[in-house]
Amino acid sequence: MSNFERKELKRTHTIADKLKNLRISKEITTDFLAKKLNIPAKYIVCLENGQHDILPGDIYVRAWLKKIANFYEVDASGLLVDYHLEKNINHKISSAVKIEKKKSLKESKFLRPKFLRWLFIGAIVLTLFIYLVYEIVNIIAPPFLNIIQPSNNFKTKEASVEIIGQTKVEAQLMINGELIVLDQEGKFKKNVNLTVGLNTLKISAKNKHSRTQYAEWLILRESVE
Repeated sequence: MSNFERKELKRTHTIADKLKNLRISKEITTDFLAKKLNIPAKYIVCLENGQHDILPGDIYVRAWLKKIANFYEVDASGLLVDYHLEKNINHKISSAVKIEKKKSLKESKFLRPKFLRWLFIGAIVLTLFIYLVYEIVNIIAPPFLNIIQPSNNFKTKEASVEIIGQTKVEAQLMINGELIVLDQEGKFKKNVNLTVGLNTLKISAKNKHSRTQYAEWLILRESVE
């Protein structure tokens, strides 16, 4: 089995960063992903650039995010939560900016230095509050868990199989109750013994204060005749 190709993986903070880094980690282009998932390439670019105002209705975006999550083998619900949180935050900020612009046009007194000073302070407070909320969501959200090999429902005649995958560097990874050591990029390898018949591997990843991300891998070991 092949070893990992080592490359730097930056920590992400927004869904745009997450989607872009997942694609880069697979070493594929947006055009390839678009053809593979039957999604217009321009909308994949919009998702990776955080251009929510250009995207079509939520029904399309939700379906696309589920397709993308399945392709990368990550948790779709986490991507959907991040998308709606960021979209709501951007909408509220955009709405607040529009309201302030209308007030400024109607009443020139709002252009006085005192008002501008309070507006600036309020913007800082709002930004800090939004950042705090976003960081809290990131803390409690379960880490991503990507099983690279073997595929689920894998069949083999070997007595063992090597599990290769990746999660967040700070996550605690368990395979069938055994703690697995991660490398500096959150990657892991574990050789698991198999019994003849169907083997169920229970894999979980959890940050210190987050919910747990679960994956159940089925591997069939066929008897050697």
